[in-house]
Amino acid sequence: MDLAAFKAEYERWVEESLPDYNAGRLTDIVKRYPFIVPDEIPWTTYRGEPSQQTFTVVTSGGLFLKHSQPPFETASIHGDPSVRFLPKTVRQDQIGFAHAHYDHSLAERDLNIILPVHRLVELEEEGVIGKLADTLYSFSYINNVVPLVEEEIPALISRLEADEVDAVLLVPV
Repeated sequence: MDLAAFKAEYERWVEESLPDYNAGRLTDIVKRYPFIVPDEIPWTTYRGEPSQQTFTVVTSGGLFLKHSQPPFETASIHGDPSVRFLPKTVRQDQIGFAHAHYDHSLAERDLNIILPVHRLVELEEEGVIGKLADTLYSFSYINNVVPLVEEEIPALISRLEADEVDAVLLVPV
């Protein structure tokens, strides 16, 4: 991934798109976004027995704990590359939604739509999966992927390895 090339294209995109972004005209600027197209996708074949493994979830739903975590930045064209850590014991009423680019109404009624924590706890109790990790993760929308790729993702991977997570369910929103 050529982050330097992306950064130059991204800065040009921001300069050209900021007036439309500030006016709420997002459709056209999304079409001009300089997506990174990797040479190859780093797929990892799933191996092992789910009943013997530890799972977690990463969502891009912009979820945060209302009473103990700051919401994601939603006003900036750049987005917010930071991550929020959510306990597997989280309840619907503890969750806030800080993501300006999707309708939250269904997820506000049932968190499992974008963070299937309660369904995974049920699978853990039934022995279908070995364990749901104690921590699940949420990102929000991110246009400037440079700090995400250089800082947040390596830190997240280190944490997943330390927690001996075997499989990550990605829930893009």
